Amino acid sequence: MTEQKKKLPAVPEKALEALRAGIQSVLDSQDWSGFLQSIRKIHDYSFNNRLMIVMEQAKRGWDISPFVAGKTKWNQKFNRQIKEGEYTNPIWILAPVMINKKDENGNDIIGANGKPIQIPIRFRGVRVFDHRQTHGDPLPHVDTSGIMDQLQGDVEAPVFEGLCKVASARCVEVLSHTPAEEMGSALGRCWFTAAGGRASKIEIKDGLNLPTMVSIIAHELGHAILHNRDEYLEHDSTSIKELEAESVAYLVCSHYNLDLSQRSFKYIVTHNIASDDVVSDLLRSGDRIFRAYEEIIKTVDDYLILNKEAGRVPVAA
Repeated sequence: MTEQKKKLPAVPEKALEALRAGIQSVLDSQDWSGFLQSIRKIHDYSFNNRLMIVMEQAKRGWDISPFVAGKTKWNQKFNRQIKEGEYTNPIWILAPVMINKKDENGNDIIGANGKPIQIPIRFRGVRVFDHRQTHGDPLPHVDTSGIMDQLQGDVEAPVFEGLCKVASARCVEVLSHTPAEEMGSALGRCWFTAAGGRASKIEIKDGLNLPTMVSIIAHELGHAILHNRDEYLEHDSTSIKELEAESVAYLVCSHYNLDLSQRSFKYIVTHNIASDDVVSDLLRSGDRIFRAYEEIIKTVDDYLILNKEAGRVPVAA
């Protein structure tokens, strides 16, 4: 068996144990929403690496900070240097070792971009450093003003319209005024095609106020992006699939300053008391949740910028 055909280990065992311990502590505390809020502050890293960074920051008694980078990035982008003695005390994260994919004759397989397709063969440890381990130029200011000003307080109609754009990009129809008698006790639901099992329609119960509509479409988009027909039909209110969709909704709504603190994850998490299977499921879920969240907010943010530049304030459908 060639090295290239060896199965990629999920993560090194030592790192996996640390990740399991982190998820275990979240399950024990039943504070999934607080956990999501913490790791959403960390940018440009996978879910597992965000988890490792947040755990290490907490272990060292630091507040959660997004300013974490490798030595080269600190030097070149921020003109900051690692403090004396801190290089041997890094935060360790994981990065895949990549090699070129080969055909049966041992030649590189070229992708559509004209470059060799690469595949991971194993993971390696990588050093990153918290800003408190560095010194130099002042840290950059994170500007939260501008386009998001209109979203302070109550959520506004353009956010809902932007979420509809996310659905449209995935060829998912949004029906935002489905009669209550057709919805029963459900506030929202996602429909999937029989062939291929892809999401085709999101229905939202008529008569809901705008913040509720935003939270419901964000939740159903979570299902539409993350799940197929069978997964959606088989999931229930205590399943990992429901935790995934509600986590996406929580992150999206938090991004647009819509307070979902009244919505608790405790009911779902309580029914998923830590077992090896549940911990593994949550580790796999994390990256998927954040990819869905980032796909959604990119489309919505772009839509908000276009509307601000055009001086338009759309009305929700």
